[in-house]
Amino acid sequence: MEMFHFRGTADVIIARQRGRDIAKAIGFGLVDQTIVAYIISELAVKLHSPLSGRGYMVIRTIAGCREESKLGIEVRLFDQFHGLSRVQVSSLEKLVDDMDVIRDRAHGTVMTFRKWLVSPLHID
Repeated sequence: MEMFHFRGTADVIIARQRGRDIAKAIGFGLVDQTIVAYIISELAVKLHSPLSGRGYMVIRTIAGCREESKLGIEVRLFDQFHGLSRVQVSSLEKLVDDMDVIRDRAHGTVMTFRKWLVSPLHID
């Protein structure tokens, strides 16, 4: 698990690259690596905006159920901005396998997305 706080543009670039590296390490192809990096970048830019309150992002690898051998990547955004949401969820949810958004007026927004590695079909 890696945590990123965004104080400048360089932090956004580091998080994007690290997300791509994690996706590559668990076996995602180039297209999915690019999708993961794009979504991380979009969310990180929202956290870095001048109107933003405090916030951070966590990137980690995840595994499916014990019966399944699937792996994936999870990115969780903790945005403590108390105004209207700055992230357009509808454009991002088409690119991921699973997305949750929880908004709380007292604590801000927690957005989680997951992208699962689809293993190739094996026919015996």
